Amino acid sequence: MSSALYEGSGGSSNGAGGYAVNIPTDGQIIPLATPDLGVRSVARAIPTATDIKLPSQSTFGTAGIKAESGATTNTFAESNPALTQLTLSAFMMGLTHTVSWELLQDVAMFQEFGVRDLLNAVAIAEDGFFVSGTGTNQPQGLVGNTGTGTAAPYLVESTGAYLLNATDDILGTLKGSYFPNAAWLMSRATAVAIRKAQRQANLYANVWTRENGRDMLHGFPVSYSAAMPAIPTATSAGVVPILFGSFQDGYVIGDRGGAGTFVKILDQPLATAGQTVLLGYKRVDGRVRRSEAIQAITVSHT
Repeated sequence: MSSALYEGSGGSSNGAGGYAVNIPTDGQIIPLATPDLGVRSVARAIPTATDIKLPSQSTFGTAGIKAESGATTNTFAESNPALTQLTLSAFMMGLTHTVSWELLQDVAMFQEFGVRDLLNAVAIAEDGFFVSGTGTNQPQGLVGNTGTGTAAPYLVESTGAYLLNATDDILGTLKGSYFPNAAWLMSRATAVAIRKAQRQANLYANVWTRENGRDMLHGFPVSYSAAMPAIPTATSAGVVPILFGSFQDGYVIGDRGGAGTFVKILDQPLATAGQTVLLGYKRVDGRVRRSEAIQAITVSHT
């Protein structure tokens, strides 16, 4: 039996049949599924050609009582609203893949695979900046720049009751004019924690539902972003895993030159090395334009 020729043989020292077996490779590379990219789907996106100044109102004028004018002249008080502004710019982000000509010739689908990966990588990067960017030489993230919501952190505990209470309480912090476009933003892991808490609470009416293929919380649609912070599982002073409000009013995305990712196939720079560079890039910025339109739920763990 040790001298028989068979297909499973091979390795570094045994050529008894295995070396002669042809094992083809499918040209279709199975891609990874992209993570949830939720900010762009709920925010307001506008095309830009230059930096744009976006003015907004920061305070109301103050009205007061005026006495009737007769023997004396009683005038209305002067009180003007205050304005502020922010700059919507554009920051370059992207990446390259360097591929040999041999690989591109021998694997017909590899260029398509490389381009698809460029598109996914840029989309993942921008969503991360939209959630947690510093705003300095990069987009400004939502977390830490919205309304504080109910302010004091809710403590993570085993029954999940505090988490459910937080989703109730946050409704009372958003002004009524923002409710028509209101939505939730969180990670799927946070959504699972809310659903578990709902089951443990044995609520008479479920606050988490699914309608027409869309997850809903308290009747408002839920969008997901994998970049949103997770509910803390270790000691933490507080993180923001849930945002609620009108992202259309509260967050603006500026797309310079179009919303899509540009792809260039550069076959000249590394021609003497027999390599092609695949380049993917875009110019984009994101800013919180009205912080009160989006409120945060802060969760801590002790």
